[in-house]
Amino acid sequence: EYILHRAFTSQIIINRVKQKENLVIDNVRDALKHAVENGVKTLIIQPTHMMKGFEYQDLAEEASEYRALFEYMAVGEPLLTSEEDFETVIRAITEDTKEYDDGETAVCFMGHGTEAEANQVYKKLQSILLQKGFTNYYIGPVEAEPSIEDVLREGKKGSYKKVVLQPLMIVAGDHANNDMAGGMQDGEQPDADSFDGKLQAAGYQPECVIRGIGEYSAVREVYLTHLRQITQKLFCDLRTENRPGILYGI
Repeated sequence: EYILHRAFTSQIIINRVKQKENLVIDNVRDALKHAVENGVKTLIIQPTHMMKGFEYQDLAEEASEYRALFEYMAVGEPLLTSEEDFETVIRAITEDTKEYDDGETAVCFMGHGTEAEANQVYKKLQSILLQKGFTNYYIGPVEAEPSIEDVLREGKKGSYKKVVLQPLMIVAGDHANNDMAGGMQDGEQPDADSFDGKLQAAGYQPECVIRGIGEYSAVREVYLTHLRQITQKLFCDLRTENRPGILYGI
């Protein structure tokens, strides 16, 4: 009974998908315009961002420009918002990688990183992992602190024989293949500036797992929980005001 629509925040990705697959996907502004043109009165936006970084803020600001054109509008929370969200994500990534918990393997999750204050989520994840006894797990973003050099410095304290690299990103795309795995093909050496390249230079032979955490059902469930929270509030308000509502999800 809902109208469901998808939009991307990255125009670069939109252009690539159109060029490679001839598939047209709206950007956020186009999606908002189409919602207005289609007579949508109630708009729910559920982002699939990891945190409240600049991209999330840009989305919220762009949506706010159209607020007056809808009777009701709400923007859901990103993945890592509540304490329960952090607990769920940590449980998901440690459960998925428990085969490496052999006392000799370090597991490093590479995030994107941001200059926004939201970058603190990486340090918070690391802190909770340590509190829970996952001392062989490390979090290192590409574009912020703690850097891969910080991770290496801490990792050397554990005398690990093996390192597993995996993206702490919803989708394993260019960052996972290039910044993490070094863009290497069979028989090639990874880019020296990549996580893989730097770990190899430090004497390790990393195993790169090219899988985004969006593939975990528990992570997807966090987004659904956030969506349920704002829709429940919506329908409560609608029952009170006795008017129909349409869910228009992004």
